[in-house]
Amino acid sequence: MKLQKLIYMAHGLHLARHEKPLIAEQVMAWSYGPVIPDVYARFKRFGNNPITTPFPQSDWDDELDPQAEDSINFAWDIAKDYNAIQLSNWTHIEGSPWFQSVSRNGDGVIDQEPIDNEVIKDYFTEIIRRDVGE
Repeated sequence: MKLQKLIYMAHGLHLARHEKPLIAEQVMAWSYGPVIPDVYARFKRFGNNPITTPFPQSDWDDELDPQAEDSINFAWDIAKDYNAIQLSNWTHIEGSPWFQSVSRNGDGVIDQEPIDNEVIKDYFTEIIRRDVGE
């Protein structure tokens, strides 16, 4: 879960700072917050345990450009000391992109809905303005 939240945060910061997505895949609003389905599929076998198997570079499409590395490092610097539950709780706060995008079916179960990149960008732009002063 922490990996999901870190990637989501890096993606949001990248959208806000560079006006382009960090990842190509659509972020989805799932029960435990924003999820990137491909990342979930690749790492779900680890569950709540540490990821111990490195993935070969050939599994990833492209080299990271300096802006992408900067966004990832910025997200890591902000969130490295928080655990998965704390990060998940942060993604659920009122007004967050997850909160704005989530919908519940008639049984109260959260449906898996896409989170629009524009909503993510606007949210992270406001966070940067307010908390970081960029």
